[in-house]
Amino acid sequence: MRHKRTKRLAVCAVFLALFTVGLIPASAHEITSASVSETCSSYTISVAGDNATFVGVNYSVNYIITLTPSSGSAFTISDSIQVSPDASGNFSASVTKPVGPLSGGYSVSGSATLVDGSGDTFNTIAISFANPTFTCPSQTPPGCPAQTSNSSNFNGTPISGGDYIWFNANFTASGVPSTGATLTLTNSTIHFTADQTYNLAVPNAQITFSPSATCTSTTFDTITNTWMTTVPVSGDDEIFLSGLAWLVPASFANAGGRVNSQVVWNGTLSSSASGISINWKWGAAVYTNFTTNYNALNVKAGHQHACGLNNGDHAGTPEGTDSTGQPWGKFVTVVPEVAAVQTSPVRGVERSALGLFVLHPNPA
Repeated sequence: MRHKRTKRLAVCAVFLALFTVGLIPASAHEITSASVSETCSSYTISVAGDNATFVGVNYSVNYIITLTPSSGSAFTISDSIQVSPDASGNFSASVTKPVGPLSGGYSVSGSATLVDGSGDTFNTIAISFANPTFTCPSQTPPGCPAQTSNSSNFNGTPISGGDYIWFNANFTASGVPSTGATLTLTNSTIHFTADQTYNLAVPNAQITFSPSATCTSTTFDTITNTWMTTVPVSGDDEIFLSGLAWLVPASFANAGGRVNSQVVWNGTLSSSASGISINWKWGAAVYTNFTTNYNALNVKAGHQHACGLNNGDHAGTPEGTDSTGQPWGKFVTVVPEVAAVQTSPVRGVERSALGLFVLHPNPA
């Protein structure tokens, strides 16, 4: 009897083992590789994965890159790449983004995570870097700087606390050499008075006129707080310059929600080439729902030649959607400003009645 009982126990053990094996799930959705090749002005990230087999599900890879300078504090790049699995659930994608330009020595690390459109998170892996440490040369700022100031008035429509004002500027340029040129906007502020005096810091801008560009595009570099725009040498009738999303404070109500002074946009425009003529203007709109994640705005970079966009919207228009898929334009409540043309004199420049000015080498 003891022998038979032992045999039964052995059979039960085999059954239990088979049952346990049957409970092992199929391979999970996963990202299997993520690599970055970086330079001092851009990086290319490539990702791949498999078993992303849910039908009708949108997948993307969220990534974080941390750059630690040899001196100073570390900073991060946070972005995402949409991926499209094939019939077998395999996917790969690659994208190049501008950054910097950087100067000095850096070490770099990061991670990438597969997610779906519902916010479900799958696995996270470390990013492999072509150059875990690298050194960039010191940057020489573009020459031909000119101070510029552009003022206008809001129309008096009350603006509620908790809304956002999207300030944005665009420009036209002539005299760009066929070899290309780089324009920059730095030290830019927007000044006005409501319940108190405000002096808002505007992100920097770098506009590259490239002989190889066939359309106009822009992204926001979170490291240097800079709008990075690339445009064909032939230009456009409107080229995005810079934009600022500003959350209106509750204290605006103390002034009836109104701006009671001129709104003045100041800054320093510089060019890598002399003789380039620039005419710029700005506008603003109020949104009940908006974001300061500028890359989520999908800002239209050019009026007529924006990459991937074929509509009549002006340069600087947010063409993206919020997290629920609603277009940003749905949330516009007030357009308080008619685009203004720059009319004030600027140091070291020539100026016409139309606000056109020419960037020359530095004045003595």
